[in-house]
Amino acid sequence: MVELRFFGGLSVEETADVLRVSSITVMREWKSAKAWLYRELAGPTANGH
Repeated sequence: MVELRFFGGLSVEETADVLRVSSITVMREWKSAKAWLYRELAGPTANGH
């Protein structure tokens, strides 16, 4: 999903069509992926390690 959205430039709707899931699912997963990436890039103080 991240590859399709970020690298492929697909919209939420296009990504949902390709993956055969709902737009809501794509938005939920996209939000989760962005939060994970933020935590990873923020370093030890942000993720509690």
